[in-house]
Amino acid sequence: MFKQVVALFLCACTLLCLVTAAAEAPGDPLAPFILHHGDRSVPKIAITVDDCYKTSRQWLERDVELCREYGIAMTFFPLVHTGCMGEKNRALWQSVLDSGCEIGTHTYSHMKMGNRDLRGLIGCMGHAQEALDETLGYHYPIRWLRPPYGSVETGKKSSENEVIRAIEKCGFDHIVHWDVSETKDMKRALQDIQNGSILLFHAKKKDTLFLEELIPELQARGFELVTVSELFGFEPPKAGGEKYVYDWDAFRNAH
Repeated sequence: MFKQVVALFLCACTLLCLVTAAAEAPGDPLAPFILHHGDRSVPKIAITVDDCYKTSRQWLERDVELCREYGIAMTFFPLVHTGCMGEKNRALWQSVLDSGCEIGTHTYSHMKMGNRDLRGLIGCMGHAQEALDETLGYHYPIRWLRPPYGSVETGKKSSENEVIRAIEKCGFDHIVHWDVSETKDMKRALQDIQNGSILLFHAKKKDTLFLEELIPELQARGFELVTVSELFGFEPPKAGGEKYVYDWDAFRNAH
């Protein structure tokens, strides 16, 4: 009996290794859709900042100051429900763009996308675009999506494929993950960061203080700190024009 248990355990371990290897293999069907890093031969990296709660405004502002001080750019992925949007925050987000940074989206609220149905999936992205345009006072096309928890996995209401199809229907060709998320140990962060890396931070005190030390060190090592768009060779989003207004019925009828 003991030998049978051991044999089953070893088989399970082997299967797990094969599944893991397949998920990381070049043939992974999601590999072109989920961006973890840019070109490993070019010394460019992208600092990304998630969430942007209204209570962390001072740290978001400091992040923008760091961009100006060091002549760099970051990409911000705000959550709408955090209270950081709205006309009262127009000057803040305009300063983000004026500093050369880029704005993506972390969707409307921090719920796993697989736990939404189709209407909820479309809505969490559509309302995010609507909120950003209302905040800025003009249309700013969101190019990059970072799903909550970085997850497009099957959940309570939608399969992985359904999540991906909804994301694509909303006009996103890719979603942005990261390959470095170290915000405590400077030595480890510097060991992990390489050409093309996407760094994950959040708009909060600990992360901003870490960036204050990290940025000059990265520049000293020859890295250029750019937006996600620049990392992947895109021109900045072209802003202007009529503000986007989310309309589920129009979307449903069009698709």
